[in-house]
Amino acid sequence: MMKNDINIIDEKRSDAWLLIFLTWIVYATSYLGKVNYSANIAPIIDFYGITKAQAGTAPTFFFFAYGAGQVVNGLLCKKYNLKWMIFFSLVISASINFIVAVTTEFAIIKWLWLVNGFILSILWPSLIRLLSEALPQKLIGISSVVMGTTVATGTLVIYALSSLFAAFNKFKLSFSTAAVAMFLVAFLWLFLYNKSVFNAKKEKTEDENTEKATEYMFVKNDNAHNKRTFFISVGIICFYAVGVNLIKDGLTTWVPSILKDEFSMSDSLSILLTLFLPILSIFGNAFALFLHKKIPEYINHCVAVFSFMSLFIGLIIGSLKFEIVFIMLIGLIVVNFFASSLNSLITSIFPMFMRGKVNSGLFAGVLNGFCYLGSTISSYGLGVIADNFGWTYVFWTLLSFCVMTVIVWVCFEVYKHYFEI
Repeated sequence: MMKNDINIIDEKRSDAWLLIFLTWIVYATSYLGKVNYSANIAPIIDFYGITKAQAGTAPTFFFFAYGAGQVVNGLLCKKYNLKWMIFFSLVISASINFIVAVTTEFAIIKWLWLVNGFILSILWPSLIRLLSEALPQKLIGISSVVMGTTVATGTLVIYALSSLFAAFNKFKLSFSTAAVAMFLVAFLWLFLYNKSVFNAKKEKTEDENTEKATEYMFVKNDNAHNKRTFFISVGIICFYAVGVNLIKDGLTTWVPSILKDEFSMSDSLSILLTLFLPILSIFGNAFALFLHKKIPEYINHCVAVFSFMSLFIGLIIGSLKFEIVFIMLIGLIVVNFFASSLNSLITSIFPMFMRGKVNSGLFAGVLNGFCYLGSTISSYGLGVIADNFGWTYVFWTLLSFCVMTVIVWVCFEVYKHYFEI
């Protein structure tokens, strides 16, 4: 009897891990068809003969649609048939990537990328909802770490391939490669969904029941003032989310152009060196969980990381002035690592760890929507600043936002002090 029980537990645990793997590969692969434009923005500028600001319109359209879609899908994902919604999201995005791979007209790309942004916005709130509902409590933290590697992994793969394709002046292969990969993963999702989800949901433990009872009591005993403070905190985190992706996606999008403009590097080499940014960022979620144990209050955690980022952004500004590419790369890697860890804290750890108190899918969508508001600003806005004032002013802009996060934190601490929270 005991042996049979152990076998059943092991089987369920295996199925739960299958679900984590399935959601991981879906979201990581989606990044191939999401950031391949940014990875190839330097050769795109040359191929179509456009300005940086013009080149920035496509990712701006994408990020706007993606951010708005995150909020919409966060609100609606409770009603979705996740199996088919996620399948069609991947298939439609793959089709769009294939069209971009063969078109010779730049004017159509920004509209295709607008649709691509909205279609892919289905994935994150839906996947977070699925994991938070299907997984046992003991795997929530692990799944958060695993899902936190998807962005860096997908970005790393597509930047590596883009560097290779650029070396042979075939940058459009990045879009056709993404299309093929997304088609394959879409059908893998369709094939494995029922088994992984059905069996993962079977795994129920007494710990989960205890967790729900504890969270219920917390909500019941919470007074109106603490609830108001909670929502103010969420508002501040939304503001921080804008800055996180302003920095993270600003670097991901423009570092190849920075290296090309400031240090006269080839397209292939500039993309290749940009690979160092996502390599270290793979561990960003694990770092976020580690730091969260040391600084459990989310706003304090964010401010601590923004403060560290400001130091290294200052280092980047100095390296641009004295044209020291090695120092600048170190600064870029560290800043991107910190920004990626904060992105994981805000869009993954916070909504999943609060699953007994809030709708995880909704919060994941809303917070990710604010993140992509920052991404929208980063693409066109930073491109305009670079065109008119140069790259140094771009980093002064990022540094200014880091300072603003500290000012907001001070105001919040004063508010809490006077209300004796």
